[in-house]
Amino acid sequence: MSPLSIKTLCGGALLSICAAAWAQPVPVAAYTHALPVSSVSFSATQMGVPMKGHFKTLTAQIDFMPGDLAKSHVEVAVQSASVDAGSAQTNALLAGADWLAAKADPQARFVSTQFTPDGPGRYWVSGTFSVKGHSQPLRVQVSTHPDGKDLIMDAAFTLDRTAFGLGTGSWADTSVVAAAIAVQVHLVVSPQ
Repeated sequence: MSPLSIKTLCGGALLSICAAAWAQPVPVAAYTHALPVSSVSFSATQMGVPMKGHFKTLTAQIDFMPGDLAKSHVEVAVQSASVDAGSAQTNALLAGADWLAAKADPQARFVSTQFTPDGPGRYWVSGTFSVKGHSQPLRVQVSTHPDGKDLIMDAAFTLDRTAFGLGTGSWADTSVVAAAIAVQVHLVVSPQ
């Protein structure tokens, strides 16, 4: 065998090994059901002090098919009145008209329009985020990994609260509460 043939053979073998390493098993079943351990949490900064919270009630409609992303769709909603930042007073303030306006608009919602692969177990998910009567396009990086028969979907992104009218009146000043709100989404989904 000539040196060129050996190099070609070795190069082909290396390419096959690399392709196999990057390949990801595609589940046969679609993932459709979000389990109760799923969560949406957030963090912000008020007067330089970190503040954290979460939503106690969330719903998710999921059609996630890693082998057919064109048919994949995610809709995640939280009940704005279920916000929990650690005290009844803060919760009432956040659910009120200056912040989430839960009575006028009871849900904050993300609805996907497109999934784009971004490496093994990672996807960019484009869609629309709506809260307090304001809607904006949002593109979120989602990482996935199997957990037994279930699938974990995690995303973290930052919202500019001023773009959604969150924190009006005396709360509009971004030196009081920073404009950036970090959001973490943790979905545990099971097959259909």
